[in-house]
Amino acid sequence: MIITLVKKQTGKEFIKEIEKTYKSISELEKTFKRTNNIKMYVDLENWKYYVNHLDEKIELSESLITDKLTLSDLDFVILNTIKEKSPKSIRYLAAKIDKDVGNIQPKVKKLADDGFIKFEIGPKNSKIPYLTYDEIKLEI
Repeated sequence: MIITLVKKQTGKEFIKEIEKTYKSISELEKTFKRTNNIKMYVDLENWKYYVNHLDEKIELSESLITDKLTLSDLDFVILNTIKEKSPKSIRYLAAKIDKDVGNIQPKVKKLADDGFIKFEIGPKNSKIPYLTYDEIKLEI
């Protein structure tokens, strides 16, 4: 099975995201010169381009090939609820889909381990789930 994860953003959003990783373009340049890492080179070139093209739309994709991924109906409900409702915690997510937190917690952890969602830390150390991609395409 081939899974393609697609993320859509503007040049401005790309720069904001990459600043979280590298802090500044000069910091990225220094790190790249030390490591000669090809991903850093691509990030640097993209940063230089998109700084002058803030409104340009970007579609980033990542493909995974696996025969071990299993997504249940509940997994799709969880993903859709996160996308549509932007829950402020896993407890809130469970309430929105009328399920017990104990049943949802392992599912959410698995989706995070598989790379479909990530967490931000919220009030009282709660985990706020969010999608890492805009589209998930499955090819069998």
